[in-house]
Amino acid sequence: MFGYIKPFADDLKIREFELYKSFYCGLCKTMGHASRLTLSYDLVFLALLRTALTDEKIEHKTFRCGFKPYKKRKFIKPNGSLKYSAAVSGIFNYYKCRDNVQDSKNKLKKLIFTAGSLFFLRKRNKAASDYPELSEKIKKNLCELTALERGKCASIDRAASVFAEIMRITAKSGLNGDKERIAGVIGWHLGRWLYIIDAIDDFDMDQKKREYNAFIEYYQKKDDFSADLDIIKYSLTSSLSEISAAVSLLPCSPVLPVILNIVNLGLCDVQEKILNKYKKIKPKENFS
Repeated sequence: MFGYIKPFADDLKIREFELYKSFYCGLCKTMGHASRLTLSYDLVFLALLRTALTDEKIEHKTFRCGFKPYKKRKFIKPNGSLKYSAAVSGIFNYYKCRDNVQDSKNKLKKLIFTAGSLFFLRKRNKAASDYPELSEKIKKNLCELTALERGKCASIDRAASVFAEIMRITAKSGLNGDKERIAGVIGWHLGRWLYIIDAIDDFDMDQKKREYNAFIEYYQKKDDFSADLDIIKYSLTSSLSEISAAVSLLPCSPVLPVILNIVNLGLCDVQEKILNKYKKIKPKENFS
């Protein structure tokens, strides 16, 4: 996952920040020791969203973290939402490793990604057993996205729409009625926003490494890309507005304030920081 869906910590109340950290630690423990290296903010948000939608009971425990053993930490005991997010992580990480094996030209990297795919294969198989429909749909859409990227698709909307569909499926799987519709809207627009913001963030790096990026395929020159940033920002903000509107329909829940913070403040903060990297610095005026 990308790691952009995080809270704006400065505006969280202490109890809300502690709740967020408890979910982070709870998901970390649910995923298992070695898998913790792949934990991302995006997966924590998925766990929070699913908790709000399913109205699951939240139970806390304390433990000593192996990475920070000097202090006991609170965590959320494994529940359906955390197990679901851990399963999604296993599915994504397996296919990501397989994709990297295919794309990598470096023999050492190819070997590392092969080992990674073998490690996540067991987790993917477990997830496929627990959520067979979810696993198959994610696989199908990831194959479509991979085909677009290897074909050097120059349409950011086309590529982003496929990833948006993956996120829509992930967010709503197993839900019914209004909850399914709310989760679907949040997932689709969040996936679209994620794919586009990641392509913007990686523009310079992808250009140097000559790796696929839909914006590079379309614009070729960085100056042309930068000139259209206002249009791109409008498109991104439109998706954020749709996410915010859908989140406002979520049922009241202890995790709702944290979700609102992430959607209305955290995502906007990330977007501004990334877009500001490409704004041209105006030359200082000489008044002498």
